[in-house]
Formats: sequence, C-alpha cells, structure tokens
Amino acid sequence: MDDFYADVLDHVGRPPREFGSLHLHVEPVTRNPLGQAIAVVWLQSAFEPPATNPSSLLVMGRQKQGSAQRMLGQFPLPSLAGGRVVRWRLPLELPPEFDEVHVEVDAQLHPEAGRVRPAWKLFDTLEIPKESDMKAASGDVSMGIDLGDSLLNSVMSGGMSVTFSVGFGPRVSPGLDRMTVKRHAAATLPTAFIAAVVDGPLSPLTELQSELVWEPGMPLPAASAAPSWEIKPTPVSFASSQKTERTCFACGFEGPRAEYERATMCPRCDAAWM
Repeated sequence: MDDFYADVLDHVGRPPREFGSLHLHVEPVTRNPLGQAIAVVWLQSAFEPPATNPSSLLVMGRQKQGSAQRMLGQFPLPSLAGGRVVRWRLPLELPPEFDEVHVEVDAQLHPEAGRVRPAWKLFDTLEIPKESDMKAASGDVSMGIDLGDSLLNSVMSGGMSVTFSVGFGPRVSPGLDRMTVKRHAAATLPTAFIAAVVDGPLSPLTELQSELVWEPGMPLPAASAAPSWEIKPTPVSFASSQKTERTCFACGFEGPRAEYERATMCPRCDAAWM
C-alpha cells in the first residue's frame, strides 16, 4: 500500500469509479440555453503499465425517464503514465431533451499490469436472512463459502468480495432447507459514470483542454479544491431540496428523502452528500 501513488481524486473531493485500468470522476455537466455544454473529467491510472491498445471515452446523452440517447463524442484518453492525474474539459453539443451524461470507458488492462492505486469499487453488500425467516432452524447447521464469480470478478477489479451461503440440516422446516445470504441491490454498479446535467451560463470551448493536476514529485493539490458537491445550487436544485426525494447532483441518483435523510454519501457514486 505504501508503494501506491497518491489517490489524488479522493483527496480533492472527487470520489472516482474504477473502470478497467483507470479511475474516473465526472463533474455535473453544465449546459447553456444554446445546447453548448462542457464536461469536466478527472482521470488517474489505477494500473500500470498501460495497455498497448489506445484507451478512449465514449460520451452519451441520455434521459433519466425515457429511452432517447445520442452519442456526443468519443475521445482518446490523454497519457496517464507515471501516476499522472489529469483534469480534462470536453466541449459537447447537448440537446435539451437529455438530462444525464453517461461516460463509458474503454481502458483495457495490460497483461502484466499491476495495481498502482487503491481500488475504488463498492464491496459486495451482503444481506443476512432475518431471524424470523430462520426461527424454525435447529440442529445441524453447515457453513459454506461460494468462491465463484463474485470473488473472481472482485479480484480482477482489485476489490475483495466473498459470497456466503448457509445450509441447514434435516430438522429445518419445509422451505428453509437452504438459506442463502443475498447480495443487496446497492452492490450493483452502472457500466458507465453517470453525471447530471445542470443548466447555466458557460463560455463555450472550441477544443479539448487538458490540465496536469499532479504527478510524482509535485505537492498534492489543496484538499478543499471545490468538490462537486460544494457547487452552489441552481434555483432548480434548490427547489428539489424541498421535495420528498433526495438528489445527488454528481450522478443524478434520486431516492426517498425519508430513507436517505441521514446518508452522507450517494449510494450510487459515493459523492459526499452535505
């Protein structure tokens, strides 16, 4: 762990998702009334050496409630070799019917790649059967560990995950001959980073802009470097705070306020909720 590069994205308040060989965070996408938009993408490597195949980002405009989608662009990734951390600004044309931007990553692992930053992945969330479901159980109890796809997939992505199963002996009442610990739905992650769309003024970009945020030998950026959840709410987002649902403005997740009132992090993207 001491040999890893600094986790700069987490340090500056941009909790990343791990896709293939890299870590990625996308800020809420700003769009002006003309449909011109800017996506701000933070990137850092999770594995080295990089794959020989070029890596890229596919940016899609989508609807939260609806099936419409449109490809907004596909962009070759800047170099992240040597632990570099990059802030990337992408000019987009985003029609008004789209209220989400999905950023899909194609960043394959080199056959000899090794991890260079801590894994960013929700560990499998296990749900233990309720005691009422097990009240008839008595006598022989066997404990087993299923080391199937869950462990394989988590090891490949750098996490640790084991699915437990509990089997009961012959004195269990009918229907309870096998109780399996379920994986909670919160463990399911999207295949893309999902960013909300915020309407507001902006100065359009004419080309990609890439800024070096950090590389080994540089001091770490200030930890208070404007986390996305500190962005001042627009009138729309302020109004939504009065609703019965709570919204994450980093990824667009919505959940019942009564259920998520005390949550400090978004259950989908791990962005801080303040």
